[in-house]
Amino acid sequence: MRKINELNNTISSTDLVVRIEKVIISTATNGSSYIILNLSDKTGRIEARKWTVTEEDKQLLQPNAFILFKNAAVNEFRGVLQLKVSDYSVLSENDLNSYGLDVKDFFIEAPINIEKNYGELMSILESLTNQTYKELTIGLIKKYEKEFLTYPAAMSIHHNVKGGLFWHSFTLVKNALALKPSYAYASIDWELLICGAILHDIGKVIEIIDPTGTDYSLQGKIIGHISIGNTELNKIAEELNLYKDEQGNINESLTLLQHMIIASHGKKEYGSPTEPVIIEAIMLSMFDDLDAKVFKINDELNKVELKTWTPRIISVDGKMFYKHKK
Repeated sequence: MRKINELNNTISSTDLVVRIEKVIISTATNGSSYIILNLSDKTGRIEARKWTVTEEDKQLLQPNAFILFKNAAVNEFRGVLQLKVSDYSVLSENDLNSYGLDVKDFFIEAPINIEKNYGELMSILESLTNQTYKELTIGLIKKYEKEFLTYPAAMSIHHNVKGGLFWHSFTLVKNALALKPSYAYASIDWELLICGAILHDIGKVIEIIDPTGTDYSLQGKIIGHISIGNTELNKIAEELNLYKDEQGNINESLTLLQHMIIASHGKKEYGSPTEPVIIEAIMLSMFDDLDAKVFKINDELNKVELKTWTPRIISVDGKMFYKHKK
């Protein structure tokens, strides 16, 4: 049984066991319905189309279903492989075992040792001297520890893999630490930048409905992860008695950390309620943008052949990118 990463334009058809990530029911120019399926296994992703659709198909072809496609046609459209599917069977977890497969074979995972790196992250946090930053950040990630370590960072734009949220957040922390010697001359609160990097996307543990990243929650759809994260930070500050200082004023360190979250997209037009007005927030927004774009461009490059171009990537200004290196 082939894996997705083994498919290429020399293969005309194949049998394939995959997990459905997303289902889109669309309408053709003649008025008939067809289904677009986003499919995955642990080696990669591929899009498929089923042109003849029944009500039974709509019931069976659901996100997170495991499917055996028989004689799926392999096509290339604008340099990207696609499948044309018709004959299929829905498989149970027990059925997977009969093919020598397991549920974990159908989830793309962050390419890092999350347990080891989480321990490293906690050591970094324990070494911080600003108690507000330290207690709020540890408190919030401990509150949502399981989700923080397993959820994707998004559904499609970047780091949409198991553990992607931690991977993305920890990458920003490492980027900050790597640049610290180069900017030793600058008035930068590196502890604020580190904690902002960890917490800027914490609202995604509520915005995204589950670790498989198949949909957004109601809160995610109508509030969004930035506002959710800011609210969660406020709540943990109240719980830890860190909302106000000894003089009864709102804790300035809390306010700065809130700004890191709500300004993390850089511009209001990109979804930030406010734009960066401290040096750490502008750095975080740039780190965030860089990491998301590197992931997305690389992900699309992996889908095309050497010396060809990716499709236009909407999240990267609608540009196409040339694959010059394997």
